[in-house]
Amino acid sequence: MIADEQLERREANAEVRDAIDRLHARLDGEIREMLRSLVAEEAVNRRRLFELRGRRDYDLPFTETDPLVSVCVPARADRIGLLAERAIPSALAQTYANIEVVVVGDAAGSEARAEIERLSDDRIRFSDLTQRVVHPDPHRHWLTGAIMPRNESHRLARGSWIADLDDDDALRPDAIEHLLEFACSERVEVAYGIVEMIEPDGRRSTIGGFPPVPLEPDWKERGLGWQPWQGSASTGAIFHTGLRLFGREHVAAVLGIPGDFFRLERMVRAGVRFGMLERITYDYYPSSLWDAPPPE
Repeated sequence: MIADEQLERREANAEVRDAIDRLHARLDGEIREMLRSLVAEEAVNRRRLFELRGRRDYDLPFTETDPLVSVCVPARADRIGLLAERAIPSALAQTYANIEVVVVGDAAGSEARAEIERLSDDRIRFSDLTQRVVHPDPHRHWLTGAIMPRNESHRLARGSWIADLDDDDALRPDAIEHLLEFACSERVEVAYGIVEMIEPDGRRSTIGGFPPVPLEPDWKERGLGWQPWQGSASTGAIFHTGLRLFGREHVAAVLGIPGDFFRLERMVRAGVRFGMLERITYDYYPSSLWDAPPPE
């Protein structure tokens, strides 16, 4: 009888512990979601977006003839060659004429300025930050390293539409022309196309889908470091200049996600209008593969 009572108490205690563990897990998940919502400023972003749509100048990017498009490029001191040989030329070669290229150095130094001046094109503007923010963890720095130059380039942009371009990637020649036509005809605040990923061994694959959601395949196993968003708002896209209110944030590194993905997530949850163009607009050279040392 005593043994039976002890067994019943142990079983009851186990059930209580299991119930407590389930409650803790649920509360932990809910608290994490609430804290993430606060950090992301979801309610604030939604109000800002509604205010933007109510402004008198909101419709101008959709209605003006040949609006200026700002192509914003962050510049690193160790990638000046790619910046000058691949990224900037792809922006300057656009079939759409009314563009400016805003390059902001991540404390890139005098070599970057000299290379920009050598290109001798008055459509390019260059500004250099005086200092970098470097996370002591290399992976976390990779997640958010370009936040400061990216935000500054958006601040300096004069265009009605803004396109982001990494310093080691390239826009397709007709990307701006077709994205702009699509954005205006569909009245979407972010228009994005299909991204073609180019790997060092020559393999090519495309990234694109609607609506923009995180991909789930074998990206980490292939050495890409992070799962990209399907239809990213940061590559192969243009966005309404008013959306500069969605700046990139260093806290993304604490959350363990890239700064551009965190920005995209906040846009989606605030209700930004997205549209996808069914054509390749961007050539993506993943730095986690191209910058990696060759196998021995």
